[in-house]
Amino acid sequence: MPHLHFMMDAYGSIEEHANNLMAVNELLNNVALSLKLKPVMPPFLVPYYYCEDAEDGGISAFLICEGGHITIHTFPYRSCYFVDILSDEFFSASAAEAIFKKQLYAERITSKLIDRRTIYNMTVDGIDKKIDFGPHYMIEVNGVEMTVDWIFKWLDQIAEKIKMVPITRPYVIYDRKDNPSYISGLLVVAQSHIAVHYDVQTKQALIDIFSCTFLDDNVIHRILDSYFGDNYSIKLFSRGSKHTDIYKRKQARISASRKWRDNI
Repeated sequence: MPHLHFMMDAYGSIEEHANNLMAVNELLNNVALSLKLKPVMPPFLVPYYYCEDAEDGGISAFLICEGGHITIHTFPYRSCYFVDILSDEFFSASAAEAIFKKQLYAERITSKLIDRRTIYNMTVDGIDKKIDFGPHYMIEVNGVEMTVDWIFKWLDQIAEKIKMVPITRPYVIYDRKDNPSYISGLLVVAQSHIAVHYDVQTKQALIDIFSCTFLDDNVIHRILDSYFGDNYSIKLFSRGSKHTDIYKRKQARISASRKWRDNI
């Protein structure tokens, strides 16, 4: 079975579209249907407009599928959004890109499709903490027994331990009622997420920690060591390179909204 992970960073989005809950809900459903993924729940949407910096407001949404998930985090006031699709089924990266481009416009998109089975033999592009959006840790755990209760408690504790801000309680679900193959859990943190997908038969878990700010790598490793010992491997990707270039749009938007002052 593959474990395909599609990551897409999109810039130059339209504020009204990225603020539209119905549009984001429809988008998640259409992505799953078009890529022939197998959703096991309806989309879960979290409007987030009570952050310290109003420019960070937006929508976080996820759809758990069999063995994976679709997530999107929109930043309407920064004109960008971030997408992840994790699946144990083959799907087309170009088809995924096309759906997002059609339904949630963006001027510029960068994307990557990787197979998590081979990720640990890959090299990672340079990371610049001054201009990149944030880290995405991809973690594989083997041979550790996990239950619904264990995953819920782990997600409920981990965010604050690594200095992330949870904005929901964990959502944990079996992929089906009878003879489940996967237990999946997801916690929405401030405009990003932490996800766990545990294969009941193989006792392998794929974990994602995606943050909008860089974390302390030493703390991450120390906490993972305390839970999993030597039974995990980890790879770090950087998301949203040159993300700060888009901030220029903020000044243009503010200038336009105050233009009326020049006329009086």
